[in-house]
Amino acid sequence: MLANRPIFPGKHYLDQLNHILGVLGSPSQEDLDCIINEKARSYLQSLPYKPKVPWSKLYPNADPKALDLLDKMLTFNPHKRIVVEDALAHLYLEQYYDPADEPVAESPFKFDTELDDLPKEHLKRLIFEETILYKQRQQTEQQAQPQQSMNTS
Repeated sequence: MLANRPIFPGKHYLDQLNHILGVLGSPSQEDLDCIINEKARSYLQSLPYKPKVPWSKLYPNADPKALDLLDKMLTFNPHKRIVVEDALAHLYLEQYYDPADEPVAESPFKFDTELDDLPKEHLKRLIFEETILYKQRQQTEQQAQPQQSMNTS
């Protein structure tokens, strides 16, 4: 949205990772320590040092608030990234933010199955079935509302 092109274009995952590191800079030791996959960690450690490129250099005409939010979202270490609630409340989004209208799940959302490993067609079917169930629940709730208002009158 800042330049109408991908921030980290890549022909394949390693190329994309190199684009990411070319902007975010080399990860710190603390960042590397959070990587579970030994091969991935070794690969990152084998790369030459790259300094972080300031977002303002890449997007000189962008709103500084947008760049601040971008910096907080695109942090290498997932433990240091901004959480959704804080991102929604960020100054860049203040005109859209209504804390009274930002529902937060009471418990972490967890899929019963690992969706990353499902074939595309199976995933499409699951989404379609969930959409049908959602519409049915909505209709049931709407039908129950007139009943409740008649009972309370």
